Amino acid sequence: MNDTQNIPLKIYQAFEDLYFEKGKGKIFDDIFTKYFAPLDIDRHMDLYDVLVLICEKHPEQFDEMVKEFRVNSIIIE
Repeated sequence: MNDTQNIPLKIYQAFEDLYFEKGKGKIFDDIFTKYFAPLDIDRHMDLYDVLVLICEKHPEQFDEMVKEFRVNSIIIE
């Protein structure tokens, strides 16, 4: 699995595992709102597909988003 698939998968899995932990849901909501709002996203797209889309089409923004997840200890590495 390459990084284009691996990091979006890590974020997706973290979302599934951590969203309902105290304080974590707001972190996800804030980050996703910030980085997904400017995208043209089909409302029916799965979260993983949106993460892959931003990774492939907007790599600079994706890298910034990943940094925010790391700073907030959502993903490690």
